[in-house]
Amino acid sequence: MTPPPQSSVVKAEDPSEETAHLIAAGRFLAEHRSFGIVWIDADLVVRRRFGSLVDFVTLDRPIGESVLALIGLEEELAALREGTSETLTIPNIIMNNGVALAEVSPHRLSLDIYWDEREPGHLMLVRSVVDHSSLESELRTQMRLRAMAEAELIEKSEAIQRANQELALVNRDLEEFAYVISHDLKAPLRALRYDGADADRALAAQDLATVANKLAAMRDHQKRMLAMLNGLFDYARAGRKIEGIAMADTRRLAEEVVAGLAPPAGMEITVEGTWPHLMTLAAPLELVLRNLVGNAIKHHDRPDGRVRVSARIGEDTLDITVEDDGPGIAREWQSAVFLPFRKVNDADGPEDSSGMGLALVRRTLERIGGTIRLQSDAPAKRGTAFHVRWPRIILA
Repeated sequence: MTPPPQSSVVKAEDPSEETAHLIAAGRFLAEHRSFGIVWIDADLVVRRRFGSLVDFVTLDRPIGESVLALIGLEEELAALREGTSETLTIPNIIMNNGVALAEVSPHRLSLDIYWDEREPGHLMLVRSVVDHSSLESELRTQMRLRAMAEAELIEKSEAIQRANQELALVNRDLEEFAYVISHDLKAPLRALRYDGADADRALAAQDLATVANKLAAMRDHQKRMLAMLNGLFDYARAGRKIEGIAMADTRRLAEEVVAGLAPPAGMEITVEGTWPHLMTLAAPLELVLRNLVGNAIKHHDRPDGRVRVSARIGEDTLDITVEDDGPGIAREWQSAVFLPFRKVNDADGPEDSSGMGLALVRRTLERIGGTIRLQSDAPAKRGTAFHVRWPRIILA
């Protein structure tokens, strides 16, 4: 005989244990303000309450005093007593100290009201409601705060990066100044010392003519050192932060630079090409043009030379070329001419030249994000051209 199949039905727990679990669960949820229960008699007076969520309800007082949302709903509550309605639900009301308000919302609650024949009386279940609009508003607020914090962090990072760049420039300044002082300024100092010693000996020998010559030479060395120091200060300032961006007529600026240099009568200087109006730094642009055109005039070996200053608009730059038909610059000198106090052949330049002009030009362009390139095929071919890329948008 086949044994009867075993039942797959799980035996229910003991009713007393199940009741205890339900009571414990209810108490747990009530303690966490998930729900509360209010017992109201037929006259709508509060008789009992359960759970801290309904602490705002006053015992032995009409429910309408604690929950204004129920005022005017007497007919709906009566319908519950008469059995014509099973439940009255009032969703998502805003509570502030037990008063329903639209402006202030420490809590949002939903109310479900039943009629309990066993009491008899009304049973009001109060449930805590998640306010999605408030959550979305809080989320948007947090997102804005995070975006602001990220923007502030980026700004501080950029400030640190700029500070590091400035420090790098300062360190390079110190290295260059140390080199200039240890190398270039030593020569006139030695000459002063030697000429001073010679003047002392000549004075002891009553050779006044030699003394006069040595004093004149010492004055020349003094002027030379002063010019070098002034050039060094100009060079240092060219590396500092540049301000004063304004609209500039670049053609007029170039023409004024040429007119202000007073070239020899036989020398021809032309300004050609496309020179736009730019929001730019006029003073540094004038410095670049003045030094490049001035060098072309000073170092030309013919009184009837030609200098051409031209410009064209590039993709994001104003491309400027200053070219002459002078003797040119040999390849071995083309890097050195951009260093402080360097002149071609280190001796052939004009007496009033400090050797800082091209160093100032390079440094100014580096500071604003521009570049300069020298082109010359001397001695095989005459002429020198300096090609400048001036940024049309200056990043301070």
